[in-house]
Amino acid sequence: MTSVESLRNLPYFEDLPDELLKRVAEVSEMLELEADRVIIEEGSESEEMYVVVEGELVVTKRTGDKEVTLAVLSPGEVVGEIALLDEAPRTATVTTTVPSTVLRVPAAAFGELLSDAQVVRRMFRTVTSRLRGIENTLRHEERMSALGKMAAQLMHELNNPAAAVGRSSGELERVYDLLSEEAAVLAQSVGGGVEVEAPEPPELSPLEMSELENTMADYLEDAAVPDPWDLAPGLVAAGWQPEILQSSLSGTEEELRPHLLRWIGLRATAGQLINEISMAAGRVSELVRVIKEYSYLDQAPVQEVSIADGIRDTLTLLKHKLKHVSVTTSFPDDLNRVEVPGRDLNQVWTNLIDNAADALSDGDTLTITARNEGDGVVVEVADSGSGIPDDIIDRVFDPFFTTKEPGKGTGLGLHTVHTIVSRMGGDIRVSSSSSGTIFTVQVPARAG
Repeated sequence: MTSVESLRNLPYFEDLPDELLKRVAEVSEMLELEADRVIIEEGSESEEMYVVVEGELVVTKRTGDKEVTLAVLSPGEVVGEIALLDEAPRTATVTTTVPSTVLRVPAAAFGELLSDAQVVRRMFRTVTSRLRGIENTLRHEERMSALGKMAAQLMHELNNPAAAVGRSSGELERVYDLLSEEAAVLAQSVGGGVEVEAPEPPELSPLEMSELENTMADYLEDAAVPDPWDLAPGLVAAGWQPEILQSSLSGTEEELRPHLLRWIGLRATAGQLINEISMAAGRVSELVRVIKEYSYLDQAPVQEVSIADGIRDTLTLLKHKLKHVSVTTSFPDDLNRVEVPGRDLNQVWTNLIDNAADALSDGDTLTITARNEGDGVVVEVADSGSGIPDDIIDRVFDPFFTTKEPGKGTGLGLHTVHTIVSRMGGDIRVSSSSSGTIFTVQVPARAG
């Protein structure tokens, strides 16, 4: 048991009534702790608060794969009171950094303390100050984490077309070298170039394409054409079939046919590679455009925004994360444009879509619709997941509240969404059932 005198020496308790201190002292406990001792574990149940008597404590929270320091506590400061007030699991981990002495105040004594108006005022100041500091720290981490995720996703998306450009460019150079060799042979043999018009490519299924490529390779091999399996895909993609090639070359000398066939095959392959390079380069350009428009680089804080374009750009950037779900969008052609901070609004769509992606399983559906409402716009982000339980749905916009396991989220994503929308003068609501969840965002015509 702790003495009343020892409590009176702590700034937090120095001016409290003797009777209250006596009741608190009877159930409280003074603990001597070594360095690196965890006294509160993130995600654990709330059973007590601690007062630092000597030493130092550090408050940390897992975000992704790293620990973020939220606060460092010195003698006289308290920790653990927020979770007790909220009757919720711990939102952070508390560890001693040096050998320390702390006072453990159990939940029952904490309730006794709240009967005193001075403690309530003191607690309110402590809680609001700490929440403000923690929220600022985590909001910065959330922004940095979101930027890091987006950069990683963008690099992933850019890597595929960039690698394709590199591979195709190298292969194209090789093919054109070979094509030049064949053209030289043909020129010497027939006194000039040979022009053979490719037929119109038919629409074939992947299975039909594969079967025709096998047939084409066998035909080229029988005709003594070098590398038949390398040439067959390009010929088939260009619309050639064995019987068409046979007919086109029927009037040529037999010893020239392998060279003609190889020349046609190399030309078709070169055309296919050029098409791949063009598409890959176009994809890179599109991604660069999307990230520039998504972030509203070099633009004023408030812009006239197309909500439909913003959502489409967000979906493009989050494409890698949405591969396992079906995404449907519906926007009218006359959807109102709004004057709001475009970068902030895109963060709303990013957080809502990212949350939905985490909640959905393979084959589930994400549906995003928008409609005009007066001069503003109403957007619905609906998913076909298992829904949010009734007993927690009213808390989804609270700071630090999350249903994800420790380390998977800071609990600030939806709070950030609510803050941004409210700051614009809009509104956000959520409804949920066992068949899914709908977030409804009302965006005003102009930011308030």
